[in-house]
Amino acid sequence: MTKEDVSEPAEGDAVLGCFTRNAPHQRAVIHQVASAPMPSDCEFSFFDPSEPQCREILQDPNTTIPELFAVLRQWVPQVQKNIDVIGIEILKRGCGVNDRDGLTDMSLLHYCCKAGAPGIGDAETAASFARQLLALGADPNLRSRWTNMRALHYAAYFDVPQLVGVVLQASQPGEVDATCSDFEFGTALHIAASNLCTSAVKRLLELGANPAFRVRFFSV
Repeated sequence: MTKEDVSEPAEGDAVLGCFTRNAPHQRAVIHQVASAPMPSDCEFSFFDPSEPQCREILQDPNTTIPELFAVLRQWVPQVQKNIDVIGIEILKRGCGVNDRDGLTDMSLLHYCCKAGAPGIGDAETAASFARQLLALGADPNLRSRWTNMRALHYAAYFDVPQLVGVVLQASQPGEVDATCSDFEFGTALHIAASNLCTSAVKRLLELGANPAFRVRFFSV
């Protein structure tokens, strides 16, 4: 990785001072499943942080961590482009940086890697928040138990080269070729290529992904 690949702290990174870095011995919590809170008289079916009633719910301390994880599961631009706003509210409520959503088994870093998806989210916003999470102790090697995907695999699957770079910057050498059993033990490069995620493919190759890595099929 060259010096140019190292990202400078973004202006929004000042939020780090509000939270404590995750201690190595701190055990991650799997939060129970809940439904997304919605205003009782709303005329839309998704959460929109820019809408006053939704913003009031978002900032209400009585809104729980599981409810806010449920908001993050909504695959709409209004939510995904506000990953940092919603994520900070989750952290404010005492969520550990490696805690997981009980339905998806995804951490905030996993959600970040999805939130940069072209046409849905904002890659720069997601990358900035991912850097904050990593500085707080987010584990880039954490896998969802349902998909066996790491943050890097999500970034590749959703074609977010900015997140590919951020995650690999925080990873050990060789992790670029970490495999995923849900994709026939392919690497992030296999995942990106099979989904025609050309931007992610290019970034992975720039950062040392092995194009000669062969997928091995295992019989049970």
